[in-house]
Amino acid sequence: MKPSETLFGNTLVALTNDTFFTIIKPIMSKGIDTLNQIIVDGINRGLAQRSTSDENISGVQITIDNQHLTNFGSCSYLGLEYNDTLKEGVKEAVERYGTQFSTSRMYLSLGLYDEVETELGKIFQKPLIAAASTTLGHLATLPVIVEDEDAVILDLQVHSSVQMATQILKARKIPIYIIPHNSMEDLENKVKQLQNKHKKIWYLADGVYSMYGDVAPLGELERMLNTYKQFHLYIDDAHGMGWAGENGVGYVRSQIAHHDKMVLATSLNKSFASAGGLMVFPNQEMRDKVRNCGSTLIFSGPIQPPMLGAALASAKLHQQTELTVLQQDLKEKIAYVNNRLEELKLPQYCPSDTPLFFICVGLPKITYNINNRMKEYGFYLNTAAFPAVPMKKSGVRFMVTAHHTYEEIDDMLYHLQRAYVLGLHEEGSSTFEVARVFRLPAFEIDIEQNINNSQGQDQALQEELHLSIDAMNADEWDHLLGQEGCHSHKNIQRLQQVFSNNALKEDNAQFYFHKVTDAHNEVVSLAFFSCGWVKDDMFADANVSEKVEQMRKIDPYYLTSKQVMTGSLFSMGKSIYLNQEHPRWQQGLEKLIQQMQKVAEQENATKLMLREFDAENKDALRTTMLELGLVDYKLPNNCVVENMTWQSDEAYHKTLTSKYRYSLRKEILKYADRFEVSYEKPTTELEKRTCFELYKNVFDKSFEMNVFELPYKLFEMMYDDPNYDIIRLYLKGNTDPVGVLFSHKNGAMYNALLVGLNYEYVREYNTYKQILYQAVVRAKALGCKTLDLAFTAEMEKKKVGATIHETYAFVQATEHLSYAILDTIQ
Repeated sequence: MKPSETLFGNTLVALTNDTFFTIIKPIMSKGIDTLNQIIVDGINRGLAQRSTSDENISGVQITIDNQHLTNFGSCSYLGLEYNDTLKEGVKEAVERYGTQFSTSRMYLSLGLYDEVETELGKIFQKPLIAAASTTLGHLATLPVIVEDEDAVILDLQVHSSVQMATQILKARKIPIYIIPHNSMEDLENKVKQLQNKHKKIWYLADGVYSMYGDVAPLGELERMLNTYKQFHLYIDDAHGMGWAGENGVGYVRSQIAHHDKMVLATSLNKSFASAGGLMVFPNQEMRDKVRNCGSTLIFSGPIQPPMLGAALASAKLHQQTELTVLQQDLKEKIAYVNNRLEELKLPQYCPSDTPLFFICVGLPKITYNINNRMKEYGFYLNTAAFPAVPMKKSGVRFMVTAHHTYEEIDDMLYHLQRAYVLGLHEEGSSTFEVARVFRLPAFEIDIEQNINNSQGQDQALQEELHLSIDAMNADEWDHLLGQEGCHSHKNIQRLQQVFSNNALKEDNAQFYFHKVTDAHNEVVSLAFFSCGWVKDDMFADANVSEKVEQMRKIDPYYLTSKQVMTGSLFSMGKSIYLNQEHPRWQQGLEKLIQQMQKVAEQENATKLMLREFDAENKDALRTTMLELGLVDYKLPNNCVVENMTWQSDEAYHKTLTSKYRYSLRKEILKYADRFEVSYEKPTTELEKRTCFELYKNVFDKSFEMNVFELPYKLFEMMYDDPNYDIIRLYLKGNTDPVGVLFSHKNGAMYNALLVGLNYEYVREYNTYKQILYQAVVRAKALGCKTLDLAFTAEMEKKKVGATIHETYAFVQATEHLSYAILDTIQ
């Protein structure tokens, strides 16, 4: 806790995104750890980073762990990877040019490159550049074509490789905006806002999106290209190449002409079955500028001879009638799969005429269950799970290629239907739940299979949900939850009154009290949670929050949303009791999370958070929480003075290290005789308002934990409630306090909550450090055994004897647009 911060932070940003790069990065500095946690879980389940053990592969049959599987996980849509012409092209190129030509294209290119680009030019009829990969193509192109006077708008689900390239643009201070996925209304409104401010406005999108298989609204985009002079389109059609359009020109070009303000990126992998990326430009001038200045075309290696040979052979094949036959065959299979999915009532998120399919499921653990069943049945399919898709919207992803026979397709879909129903049931979900989460029409699936009611035992668990603490037994509550932090039965009762019936929506919160017991009335879990408004940038960098606050001067609720969290908007400490000695504690936890999710959906909340856990409990719960769709997030460390057994100042000083004893003397005790300390609560309205204004001084500078200002009604409650303690710090001779500390005493625990300061005196007299010291003195005088100094400013708190405790939360988000926006602001 720094002088410019409140002592208590009461919420947390959460996460998910359809592309990991945009969402994990801004939400949590330890995003890589979260990704690693998820990937390791997938590896342990046998669903990630696997390898085939076949000596050779010539179709859709593969072997993993000695199990023969039919592969529905390949993006080689036209099945050209085994085409004899392409294989001969590889052999010939190797014989003529060897395995590599290791020179930057800025110096020298293999002549085969020119041949490939010439043949590709015949297909696209536009100037183009072949790059070593589509990602490297983005990195070469975007920083060159987007100028400093331009602006960029990203579709929320545009591919990670495109987002990666925009980081270079951000470094140049080019404004970047995010719109909801495929929202043409938002796009057009943003273009109208920007058209008089920027030379060009670039919209970055995918032609075919890689997870859900849905497509860009190209007709609307073409209309906007024709309507708005500044509007330009940069579109990645990697998943549309080859199988669609004349000569395999791709899905985008099969729907609209190559506009004079459009740049097309695509892939020479996937359908094209070679290697590399392709950038297609509207004019020669732009193409030459990228060729001359694109960083990865200067400093990265080229496509190597073997795959240039494959690319040349594929480009020539794409100009022959054989391609039309392959495309038609695949088109018929796509239509067949769509019809069969409809007949089998397997729900697609966004049905389309692409060879990429996504079947809606829900939590990752359910998708894992289904795909493991499919492996047992002899089929390999992809798991589309967080962070590639939102946590609660994972699903089964599969592709259909030219290699698949109708018999194989039928067999797979028949077994997928069975695996789907059985997987949902075993994991406690249903088609009703799928429809609710994905907002689909209700549907049912019947299969000829006896399903044992494995959840019958759940009926023995009794679940209660109440809207008032008055419905909970006070003795039981205080025994299980009320002895730590601020969560006593009586204090929650007061907090419910404070955060009700207020004029401003951020000053209100609905409280919920959840209890699970077994057949013998033993408590399995007990918790309370609340739903209220928070600032989405609470844990963003301070400079980001300062910028957002400028925007909030126009719109006070910009980048704010409802959140469901354990605890309340103003409380700290344990808010969940789990009887982990009970054999069914995990089911009790699951019931709590399910209730929180229901409330989140009813209240249209975007985030869910369970807090506060120490490192040991976090590790014990991590796997369970991940299965339930939550990832762990490290909160700021908690600072606690635990050694309060001393009986004299000398004994207290000895509890500190020599370094901190020195700091105590030089930075705190040196100034102690300059102050007068009052433990009397303010009585007059002027005194009360003065304390509140000191709090507001701190609040106005608090960007490192950016929260809403707390209502004066809360302070009135603290002035009145004997369980709240107030320390006022005066400079001798002054009638107004220069510092104030609001705390809550709960038994033998003293919980510091809010600080207020007059900044005129902070540096000269070390007012903030002084009030921390006075908190130690006061807690000892009241007979407390523990002093909780809350979060941040660890160094200052160590100087008065605090030890540092790692604190964690488990989080889940249903919306991620705001965090993508925060990243662009940063």
